Amino acid sequence: MLFLKCLIYIGNLFLIFNTILYIKALHRSKAFIIFTVFIFVICIIQTWMTLSSVISHKNNLYLNNVFFISQFLLLSIFYKFLIKKKIVLFIILIVLSFLGYQYSQNYRLFFIYNSIGITLTQSILIIYSLFYLYRSLIIEKPEFLLINIGIFLYLICSTLIFASGNLVFNLKIPKDTYLLLLKLNAFIYIIFQILIFVEWRTNYYKKTHK
Repeated sequence: MLFLKCLIYIGNLFLIFNTILYIKALHRSKAFIIFTVFIFVICIIQTWMTLSSVISHKNNLYLNNVFFISQFLLLSIFYKFLIKKKIVLFIILIVLSFLGYQYSQNYRLFFIYNSIGITLTQSILIIYSLFYLYRSLIIEKPEFLLINIGIFLYLICSTLIFASGNLVFNLKIPKDTYLLLLKLNAFIYIIFQILIFVEWRTNYYKKTHK
């Protein structure tokens, strides 16, 4: 458990570091601005989740719902600028309407793992990521390639783990097995943060220091 907490704290610290770097970069492309807003918002939510867990020791699963909805909305807009397809906006409207209906029909979903919501939103983001990866093969200088790879790896792992959150508890899967999956997720999240940093260092560091 201690090792898992260390991985989570390292990932959170790396996220804070990356957020500062991207805010300081002040790059003007719309995709860059949206991605910066994304990591800033996620940084606030992650910090909030950590503090509420460490200080108050209260159930913070409602923050997980805030997390995946915010992630879906901001990354969808991010990919809207990358893949340049208006259908992304239509999908955002449909998915948010569906989630709103879900929570209005059963408000208790907000306080547990919403497996359907997590699977739906993250699967759509994975599709965007795959589509942009395919497009990158024919683009001479694709933007955010490393970040896109990081998003794909992280979402694949987190979807498999967190989308089955309630199922894990219902089937009484051994705690050690679930902890191992959480450690894997935390490790891949650190890799995601490293890729975000490498993207900044490769493409935006010189622009920041001109």
